[in-house]
Amino acid sequence: MGAGGAALQVWALLKDLGDRTDEVGGFVIAHPPSFDVEGLAVQSEQDFLALADPGREHVVIAIGDPVQREAVAGRYAAAGFRAPTLVHPSALIGPHVSIGAGCIVLAHAILETHIHLGEHVLVNLAAVISHENRIGSFTNVGPRSCLAGGVVVGRRCDLGAGVTIRPRIELADDMVVGAGAVVVRNRNTACTLVGNPATPLGEKRP
Repeated sequence: MGAGGAALQVWALLKDLGDRTDEVGGFVIAHPPSFDVEGLAVQSEQDFLALADPGREHVVIAIGDPVQREAVAGRYAAAGFRAPTLVHPSALIGPHVSIGAGCIVLAHAILETHIHLGEHVLVNLAAVISHENRIGSFTNVGPRSCLAGGVVVGRRCDLGAGVTIRPRIELADDMVVGAGAVVVRNRNTACTLVGNPATPLGEKRP
């Protein structure tokens, strides 16, 4: 489900999984895809739901925006569809790592140990999640982000590329952290953080 960059990443992941590509029925979209679908079927959500069998078909929610991803996942779950978990073969998954339904873990990501990912979390290229992290459902962990030990991230957060979070930091639901930001303080209210050290957008740094 999707027609943008996240859907393209999922299609690339499925190719790297090899024999899984023959299981792909196509793309369910709300607008024309931004990439070559390589002959796969393209249909609207209305047409798909009219013909699909939840007992036989799974849906990957390949949408980058966390809020939209949650809404779409809720619609499909209510209709009885299951969401597979997809992990790239080059990702390193350590012991005692729990990965929720619908999660997508892209190439070269590292999930070290004692980690819990909620449902539909997107862990992007070469992201590093250290020990004893908890990542809320529908959150994005950006490419080459690094989360140190004991980090807790809420639901629907969007961590940009190259974000660094120091140990034992807690972030509220719906946080947005800009690319390259270095988070050194807990945040219990949703806001957009930028810079090093990361501060709320528009707030003067100390």
